[in-house]
Amino acid sequence: MSLFVAVRPDAAAAEDLQEAIARARRAAPGPELRWQSPGHWHLTLAFLGNPDDSVADEVAARLADLEATPSIPDLRLAGSGTFGGQVLWVALEPGPAHDALADIARRIPPLMRGSGAVADWRPWRAHLTIARARRGSPERVVDALDGYIGPRWGVSSVLLIRSTGGPRPQHHVIETIPLTGVSPGPPRSPA
Repeated sequence: MSLFVAVRPDAAAAEDLQEAIARARRAAPGPELRWQSPGHWHLTLAFLGNPDDSVADEVAARLADLEATPSIPDLRLAGSGTFGGQVLWVALEPGPAHDALADIARRIPPLMRGSGAVADWRPWRAHLTIARARRGSPERVVDALDGYIGPRWGVSSVLLIRSTGGPRPQHHVIETIPLTGVSPGPPRSPA
């Protein structure tokens, strides 16, 4: 089991991406890909390792510091690529909304110090994984999605998600942190 913080595209953005993927699959059949369920689509802001269940409450309490962040309008998925020729993803369009989400991602690891969760400190790469290659290269699908530009959507909360592995991974939202632009109280100082 793993713990991570993420945002999800809204219903209209997810539906538009599903339609674009369907067109790309028809235009560029080829490699054997294991497609992510749209219900699992997300942009990971921070991976927090595999802490015990008892750590989740502390992590959620620390994430409350993000509530003072204003919601983010005008995110948009655009373009595609791969990691290592195996993981197929759709990118987040560069711009102010991307930068605001990147700022949230940068703020999470320091909040986790001393929480029992181990935050990944690598630089954030905004992407939404849509498939993994079982055999072959997904480059033809990447090329078919390269010009993809989705509708704009906004983020008004971040999610703390517990993922269970296995052949059919499950994602369970264990906390929703609203982005209200209003401080939830005195700032917490990580231990």
